[in-house]
Amino acid sequence: MKVIVMTAVGAAAFVNAQVANQPPVLPQTLSALVDTYKPIIATFAATALPATVGNCSAANAPLPCTNIGNLFNTTSSLYTIEARWISGLNTLSVDKLALTSDANGTITIDGAVSFKSLPLSLKIEACLPGVGCNKIADDTSTCCGTSKTVAVTVTTTCSEVYPYLRNLTITQAKILPSLDIMLNVSGKSTKVFDATTTVESELKKQGSTILASQGATLVNEQLKNLYGDRVFCTAEAQKKWLDANPPASQEPAATLVPRASRPPTPSSASLLDVAGTVIVLTLCALLYE
Repeated sequence: MKVIVMTAVGAAAFVNAQVANQPPVLPQTLSALVDTYKPIIATFAATALPATVGNCSAANAPLPCTNIGNLFNTTSSLYTIEARWISGLNTLSVDKLALTSDANGTITIDGAVSFKSLPLSLKIEACLPGVGCNKIADDTSTCCGTSKTVAVTVTTTCSEVYPYLRNLTITQAKILPSLDIMLNVSGKSTKVFDATTTVESELKKQGSTILASQGATLVNEQLKNLYGDRVFCTAEAQKKWLDANPPASQEPAATLVPRASRPPTPSSASLLDVAGTVIVLTLCALLYE
């Protein structure tokens, strides 16, 4: 992790040299940071996530595990499904990470990550009305163990008044291939439940809640530390301000990284945190469906 932090500091120093003379156009700056730090973010995300999330006390959940209780419980007249935990979250690789913005400064983040393996701990019972239920599966091989790709789109609104990023929302979520729960019925592998739509819907809903309650505050605090009290959402707004404030009368630019005479501190990784926070929190949203 120390190597990651020091790499981020070096890259931050480069960005600092580029923008030190004027307050930034925030969407443009964030886009450049995401492109620069994409490989670092992948490592950061992998180290930030636990191996397992769910009911950590059930069925020998692999460690480290974040306990949030069962992932979901589904009941019908013919079966009950208890999803206890999902593992392999720290096997992810970042396939896509791009930040774009429109003329008004609305920001869109498109991300896609792949997991080498996502074993899901399931307990399934088959039921007959008036008779009762019998356990037919209690393992991690019934669902989801093969590689999976999760793609999400996050939108946020740029503001020139703090907080600078507002309304962080997951607008799209897609999981491929599907999360099929398969059972051996009379010697034939049969799909009894497709959890894909359920998980995608919860990913958007719960993920947006997490981003709004936790991600927005963290990201905006880092942005304020880096850029102070002035950012712009469009190049037009920046130009208007620069025309009214020529270089001789500009306020001193915020220092984005520690001076050379000061040893780096953990806060020196702020740029990495900003670039990585949204995607990491988006990934973590998968843990709450």
